[in-house]
Amino acid sequence: MSSVVEDPGIPLVGMNGNHVQYKTLNESTDSVTPKVIGRFETVGSRLAKRKELYYRRKRANDAALGFAIAGIFLMIIETELTHAEVFTRRELPSYLIKMMVTASTVALLIFLFIYHRLDVKLFIVDNSVDDWKIAMSPRRVVKIVVEFCTCIIHPIPGDFTIWWERTVSEGEISRTDDVPLDVVLSLPMFLRLYLVCRTVMLHSRLYQDASSQSLGALNRIHFNFRFIFKSFMAVHPTYILTLIIVCMFFVASWCLRLCEMYDSSPDEAVHANYLNSMWLVAITFLSVGYGDIVPSTYCGRGIAVTTGIFGAGVTALVVAVLARKLELSRSEKYVHDFVIDVDLDKRLKNEAANVMRSGWFIYKYRRIKQNSSNSLNYQRKLLEAIYNIREIKAAQRRLVDSSTTLVELYKSHSEMARSVENVKVRQGILDDKMDNLESKILSIHEKLNAIHTAVTQKKI
Repeated sequence: MSSVVEDPGIPLVGMNGNHVQYKTLNESTDSVTPKVIGRFETVGSRLAKRKELYYRRKRANDAALGFAIAGIFLMIIETELTHAEVFTRRELPSYLIKMMVTASTVALLIFLFIYHRLDVKLFIVDNSVDDWKIAMSPRRVVKIVVEFCTCIIHPIPGDFTIWWERTVSEGEISRTDDVPLDVVLSLPMFLRLYLVCRTVMLHSRLYQDASSQSLGALNRIHFNFRFIFKSFMAVHPTYILTLIIVCMFFVASWCLRLCEMYDSSPDEAVHANYLNSMWLVAITFLSVGYGDIVPSTYCGRGIAVTTGIFGAGVTALVVAVLARKLELSRSEKYVHDFVIDVDLDKRLKNEAANVMRSGWFIYKYRRIKQNSSNSLNYQRKLLEAIYNIREIKAAQRRLVDSSTTLVELYKSHSEMARSVENVKVRQGILDDKMDNLESKILSIHEKLNAIHTAVTQKKI
């Protein structure tokens, strides 16, 4: 039995690189153990390499997120200082801050390249291939190109201007203003915040746990950000929604302020006022829309429309979360239904006693033929008690209908399926016993025939 497999077969991928070969049985222990044969690597070394790549990829993504946020903060500082006329865009402080933004952007691109390089290596290790070109599918290439193009946009050193079209509220008259190019290059920098989603996914326990990954692979569940976000919303919906609303509120307010910052008309309400921008974003997010403050640029209007769309979505999530929070749990519903059922049963018994009592007094007063007013009074009480009994029985039926939810239906269906499966098993056992009994009866019949034949031959 002790033999070494010299030819593992022809692999479909990775024919020119390191792939796994196994020593099927050990000569001393007769157990399956991975061995290194020549230049081939074992499963243990691949798992260790995979774990190291996961850790290095997470650190690269953290560094990329740090440089992305640093670039955004430097851009905000430079924009606010130049707008406050502390210095102009042609002076040295503005050049230095923008050069720092450029340096942070270059570092961000370097760490993004490292991240995707480690991601390709992970694909190579997971699929036992040696050529990195196999991992570069068209979808991955497009994703990398879009990501790099998004992160490379940033304000460049210098004072460059463009013509910015805006509208006047009275009569929607259009005019053009001289606006710095930094406005167009600064707004897309907030798209770098997508790295927060990737960081949350990479730092999630569900993503890092090997047992969760195995369970997800068995159930065909991809551990992407969508799944992680759903799990967080199921566990901590209040914190997640609050964080999303607060971050969206401040980012949209500053973006609106940036669009309306360089208005040459001093009469505009949103002009260079962060509090007014926050007010406009708030009433737009909440779908109130007083109309006392309106943006004058198409950029500001686009941000207002985007804020309204996100506000509608977040409002729907808030309503769903509140409905789920206010809903009784299964145990609470059982206790609540039990208490109500006991109370209805007591009321039913009391009303039944009132029916008997009213009927007795009606019979009594009609028999003695006196106090007709008392008889009429008890007749009214009798009819009221009968009506209350009908209402209580209707309430009991509604309680039974409301207590039968999808959970109870699924539970009853599972119990029924289990019972049917037990019946099938018992029927199979009974069929086997019947077959054995039939075979034994046939053997007994054959023996009796043989005895009868032998006795008949002796008599002859």
